[in-house]
Amino acid sequence: MRMSRASMVFLVAALLPAAAHTATAQPANASERAFAPARQALDGAIAAHGGLEALRAIKDVQRTGSGTAYNQGQSLRPGTPYTTRAVTLKTVTDLAKGRSVTEQITTPAGGIRTPSSSVLRGEDGFTVAMLTNVMSPMSPAAVAGGKTALRRDPVALLLTAAGRAETLRDLGEATFEKRRHRVITFADSDGSQIALYLDAQTHRVAKLETLADNAVLGDTVTEVVLSDYRAVNGVQLPYRVVTRIGGDLIQELQFSEIKANTSPADALFDPPAGAVAAKLIAGPGTVVATKLAEGVFFIEGSSHNSLAVVLADSILLVEAPLGEERSQAVLAKLAELAPGKPVKAVVATHYHYDHSGGLRAHIARGATIFTTAGNRAFLTKLATAPHVIKPDTLSRTPASPTIEVVANKKVLGDNAHPVELYEVGPGPHVDEMLVAYLPKDKILFVSDLFSIPPQGPIPPGTPANRDFSDKLKKLGLDVQTIAPGHGRIGTIKELQKALDTPAPK
Repeated sequence: MRMSRASMVFLVAALLPAAAHTATAQPANASERAFAPARQALDGAIAAHGGLEALRAIKDVQRTGSGTAYNQGQSLRPGTPYTTRAVTLKTVTDLAKGRSVTEQITTPAGGIRTPSSSVLRGEDGFTVAMLTNVMSPMSPAAVAGGKTALRRDPVALLLTAAGRAETLRDLGEATFEKRRHRVITFADSDGSQIALYLDAQTHRVAKLETLADNAVLGDTVTEVVLSDYRAVNGVQLPYRVVTRIGGDLIQELQFSEIKANTSPADALFDPPAGAVAAKLIAGPGTVVATKLAEGVFFIEGSSHNSLAVVLADSILLVEAPLGEERSQAVLAKLAELAPGKPVKAVVATHYHYDHSGGLRAHIARGATIFTTAGNRAFLTKLATAPHVIKPDTLSRTPASPTIEVVANKKVLGDNAHPVELYEVGPGPHVDEMLVAYLPKDKILFVSDLFSIPPQGPIPPGTPANRDFSDKLKKLGLDVQTIAPGHGRIGTIKELQKALDTPAPK
């Protein structure tokens, strides 16, 4: 039977709404097209790790392990290979109550065996230096970091992604460690974008990546690789965790035991008996200036310090630690102390990342950076690192660094305030190190070679302390006041007290 033309037109018209409905049921735009496969991949990963209910049933996790830390930015000299240190740790993560405890034992470069504890308790927390039993409150940034770690714990990671499902996007396939992976991404509640590499065969999380600004390295990828999965309370958990920053191996951890739902006692999260409470200066954006002598100021921060010497026409700054925020806070404070006088010279005592991260702000303002020969290439690289994710002053106003090398000794300052720089390396902590001595005021600024806790007893002497003391004696400097890169102002007698205090066995 042949259909008339009018009948055919009617049939096509009748089918059009159905066809249109079918089309709109499919992802209509780029966001929807990227969401659908990511949601499917996440659901597959949740199932592969034990299922939604099993993951939700894990209320707390206790881990015991050990491994190796690679001292990126804390080795004897810039660049690879890095020095290493052994690490043992025990962690208790209470997901149900938003708290955690990490007990760690390691030996920092030039230091002694150091046990420490870090406790997060919801909206606050503290750390304990167990050698001195000094308890320091966590800064707001540290608390935020602890809460982030809870959300990204391997137990909670997939639940965190599911809770942020509207931000899921598919990034396609990638090869990682010679295996195919589906890569999906989601935005954490703090705004960080997290990429999950899901193994194409097992559907488990093999790696998570974040991209962020690093004060020294610039735009930097952090990778956390998860492997050696085993069943714990019906959930697949990784017993091996490897971390890389900027492509460099930073830490390898192997857990010997993982337990779930142990119901940790509340007392575990309390300060230790007899702990001495230290003060807190809130965040890198806050600094406090203490006058040590006429025109000489100790610039104290939450964790790191500097020394400012006001000269006839400018300011000499010793040490620019941490990053842009801290340097801008220091510049603002110096503008109060010495209006109209620019910082024309900055002394970089050594290359370690936490002590050099704030130099870019001063390079942008044309300051001359004084350092040692082995650090020239490092500082040049620091000054040219790309900061696209979070542009800083140097990114917005590019400038080439002016670097002057100090060999053995150099005198800066002016007649009223001479400042003598001495190279006191190599030592157990770092190969090249500058200290700044003010002979008229008998003040010495030193970073890391002797740190004085804000409260509590002086800790036992370290190999770095002893090497530093020997160097001072050879230089014959009449030091009365020590202004340290970490901690409070002290005296040469307190250095000797540390050396006289035996380390625990």
